Amino acid sequence: MNFKLFGVNRLNVLAMFKPPFRSFVFLLAFVLTACANIPQSSATKTSSQIVVTNVTAIDAINGVRENVDILIDGEKIAAVGKGLEVLASAGATRIDGTDKYAIPGLWDAHVHLAYHPDINHEVFFPLSLAHGITYLRDTGGHLDKLKEARELAANNALTPDLYVSGPLVDGEKRVYAGQSAGTPDLSLGVGGPDQAIEQIDQLAAQGVDFIKAYEMLSPETLEAVIDQAAFHKLPVTGHPPLAVTARQAMEAGMKDIQHLRNLEMACTSDPAKLLAARRALIAVDNSEYGGKLRSSLHRLQRGPALKDQDEVVCNDLIAFMKKKGVSQTPTLVVSRFLSRQLYAEKRWQDTFALMPKSVADNWEKGITRFADRKPTESDIAYDKWLLSMVKRLSKSGVSILAGTDAPIGYLTPGLSLHEELAMLVEAGLTPLEAIKAATIAPAAFLGLENSQGSIAPSMKADLVLLTANPLENIRNTTTVEAVVKNGLHLNRDMLDKLKSEQHNH
Repeated sequence: MNFKLFGVNRLNVLAMFKPPFRSFVFLLAFVLTACANIPQSSATKTSSQIVVTNVTAIDAINGVRENVDILIDGEKIAAVGKGLEVLASAGATRIDGTDKYAIPGLWDAHVHLAYHPDINHEVFFPLSLAHGITYLRDTGGHLDKLKEARELAANNALTPDLYVSGPLVDGEKRVYAGQSAGTPDLSLGVGGPDQAIEQIDQLAAQGVDFIKAYEMLSPETLEAVIDQAAFHKLPVTGHPPLAVTARQAMEAGMKDIQHLRNLEMACTSDPAKLLAARRALIAVDNSEYGGKLRSSLHRLQRGPALKDQDEVVCNDLIAFMKKKGVSQTPTLVVSRFLSRQLYAEKRWQDTFALMPKSVADNWEKGITRFADRKPTESDIAYDKWLLSMVKRLSKSGVSILAGTDAPIGYLTPGLSLHEELAMLVEAGLTPLEAIKAATIAPAAFLGLENSQGSIAPSMKADLVLLTANPLENIRNTTTVEAVVKNGLHLNRDMLDKLKSEQHNH
């Protein structure tokens, strides 16, 4: 029996996995062992092929192709077209795609596997795969806490691919410094350009995939962070620091902005005036941490900024984003927390049952704090601005990435990405544009668009098979019947087992 697929030998394959993964790997190992009597050369040759027949293939690059076959050989797509079943070997897995829809494996381009100790990769990985998410971009967490997750993702075919920034690179007065449960230690503080260069060098040496800059950085330190990241060929995402304008952050080289953060202040008639006021308050602040100051500045300036939106200034800013190739990750599902109040819906509370019981119990208690809260005028105004800005950005050709910020905001990993897709469509994207935001767009941010994100020869064999058309209703992305990950077929029973193990974990 060949267990090279898992990157380990047969005797210790189960030892690498803790619940809930262990039971799933045992199930898969049992299925694979049924083929153990096949000669090794034959097993290697035949077990790596899959052919999906008569399926409608949908991706943002090739559009809609009806009644095609998808031939998978090993971890790559070998061909897409008509009549490919005859090319598959006798031992290939055959999947009938009649009346079904294949899309590329999905991304959640903004997650935190180190935010909560009970919601780590052991929760994220199975729930993500169970819901068709084959790629995760972790946007802030110390690398020691992500070590096991990174090793698992690197060495085993049955996990989502994981791309990490390491800790948030923040100013000396960090926002996420571990001062409360809501602000766990996710960051490192840098006091100036020299220290920033040293920290970026260390992160690069530890193999991070990108850098995330944060809101309390000084202008000169931000510039050093971005320049040193560029030296290591690492793209920079993050929140434009409050000591600069969003445009200045992009001019310095920030390539992706999370939550549309601080764009409302950059779209006013006088962004420089707001910037000067922020810098004055930053200069006299004597707090130990940056979280309180950040919140204070947002409260002071967001409301007036939303009432002073300047169309000419904003259009110029959007055009600048497009020219510079700056993407946006709106995370509407968490950015609209106070206005949309997803957590208050029973259908969403029911998803807590997918989480470890300790987490589910904690979340059920936690949402009672918001039971009587009604959206304020400011909440509603910001909500409308978020939706309108996402539409303007998308229609102007600015790349939109689909991310959630899970598990922040009582967001169940996996399912929350599908809620984000629905909100992107609510904001004005077409269903195909929303699928693009969760496939080829995040891949392109990391320079991976030539190897993943579409259904074409030589692309990674990461697919999601749906029973309903997502172009007719974006919520049909939840109708996952099967997932192909690294050329391995996970049927509905296997996916259900991934989900069912969580609550008892």
